Amino acid sequence: MALVKNVYKLSTVILLVLGLNGSGPASAQLWNDDSIVISDRGRTGGRLLSGFGWTRISPNDTGSAINYATISLHPDFTRGKFRAGLAIDLLVNKENDPGGSRIKQADLKPGHLFRYIRYGNYSDPFYLHAGALDRISLGNGFIVSRYSNQIADQKRRTGLWFRVDREQGGIEGFISNVGTREIYGARAFIRPARGRLNKLTFGVTIVIDDDPSRGRTVLPSLSAEVVGADISYPIKKNPGFSLTGYGDLAKLLDSGRGGALGVRLQVPRFLGLLSLTVRLEQHFLGGGFVPAFFDETYEVTSIQADGQSRVDQLRSLPASRGTLGAFEAMIPNRLKIMASYRTFYGRNAQGIFHGEAHLIHPIPKLSIRAVYDKQGVGRLADLRKFDNRSIALAEATYGVYRFLLIGCEYRWTFAFDDNPDVHTFRPLERFSAKLMFETVF
Repeated sequence: MALVKNVYKLSTVILLVLGLNGSGPASAQLWNDDSIVISDRGRTGGRLLSGFGWTRISPNDTGSAINYATISLHPDFTRGKFRAGLAIDLLVNKENDPGGSRIKQADLKPGHLFRYIRYGNYSDPFYLHAGALDRISLGNGFIVSRYSNQIADQKRRTGLWFRVDREQGGIEGFISNVGTREIYGARAFIRPARGRLNKLTFGVTIVIDDDPSRGRTVLPSLSAEVVGADISYPIKKNPGFSLTGYGDLAKLLDSGRGGALGVRLQVPRFLGLLSLTVRLEQHFLGGGFVPAFFDETYEVTSIQADGQSRVDQLRSLPASRGTLGAFEAMIPNRLKIMASYRTFYGRNAQGIFHGEAHLIHPIPKLSIRAVYDKQGVGRLADLRKFDNRSIALAEATYGVYRFLLIGCEYRWTFAFDDNPDVHTFRPLERFSAKLMFETVF
């Protein structure tokens, strides 16, 4: 346990320092792809990361840690605008897994093995992604913000995400789990004006969760439905910077409603070195409503042990105002850091923090990635504690030789407790260390 505690402390420091201030991954399921830092345009061929190592999993805050020998195969294939990837991790233990095998069964389910298949880049006129959905948003993120279908360790899903963007409008949407009626929704948008107002955009969004319980409770739960409208317009745009104003309205059916006004400043060449995006948003919230209803933790908060859905949990919240502040800085092929904080006035300990950092070769051959999300923040000290309101993902890889890498990975996610008297999720802590071989073809 001493090793896990040390990793915990080290990961916390890395995540907070990088998130607040400022190459191949061991497991690309943590992030959708490399293109947020490194453009994949023009890449053709493939890559195979294979390796072996050791994984330690702590089922919950008080459970005994389990050690596994790990064998990994992570192939990626690229052909023009098509990309695809798998993640095959065999975790082997001397003792039988609860599934009745010495190989950890949860990591052999399709939602774990199949990472993604993708066509195009998100900024292209047409984009399609199937597989792991990690931190996706619709529009300005007022209804869907950084939603993931991957944070529950045994219950990962195969989703679909698409976007069509033409000169006069388009549509974007997602399905959380193909073949089921869980979360699905879309945003349609138009640009009806001409001339100087040709970038004025109007959007309409509807997102539905038909099955908030996900089979986690025998108690019935009503569907969650959110509808909304948005508007955005680039107030000023030139080679030096762009300033965009936007607004959102949304209604959570069977509960409250809310709105937001915001501005987004983008500087492509800040100080001649990096691109910078700063965002400031003011919220006007009625009782029983929160922005970003479908967020990074939704899959584990959609239903509680007593059978209450997320809509039920929000009903007692008073009307409030709130503020979102966010920034993003990026040096292509080297660095991307993001941080945001959302606070609500009159709602105690309801702050939401997000920090993210991707460092590609800050020193030669070293890559580091880290993501940290924390809900229920009331004071700075809350950020230092990992609990059932936290998600933390971090990894580092170092190229020893051209074809040989060493890496480590840390996760604080969730696992469903199958005890029928509990009906809830518990935190799951996972640490892996690997020796990997890279083959490019």
